[in-house]
Amino acid sequence: MGDPAAPQERTTLAWRRTGLALLIGALTIGRLTLDALGPAVVVPTALAAALAGWVIIAALRTRRLARAHPGEPGFSVLADGRLPAVVAALVGALAVGELLAAVAHLL
Repeated sequence: MGDPAAPQERTTLAWRRTGLALLIGALTIGRLTLDALGPAVVVPTALAAALAGWVIIAALRTRRLARAHPGEPGFSVLADGRLPAVVAALVGALAVGELLAAVAHLL
């Protein structure tokens, strides 16, 4: 039989990858949107990057705590997926802003 902590370890690693993808997405979309929308995009980009950083930190913390107390249930901001959903929504809003600015520029 396999290691009983393996599924928890895989879940933690998946959340870390999700956080990194959200962070890179937020910074990339923010940078691309900055040229079209100007300084108004800095605050949403910084907020999305900070929340993505929170996802990464929470995943790292969960992994550390999982090794110390494998039998105890723990609280995680990642458990229900609300935080990554908020970050994804911010990144999506930045992308839509860029799209609308590009369409307005063509007209």
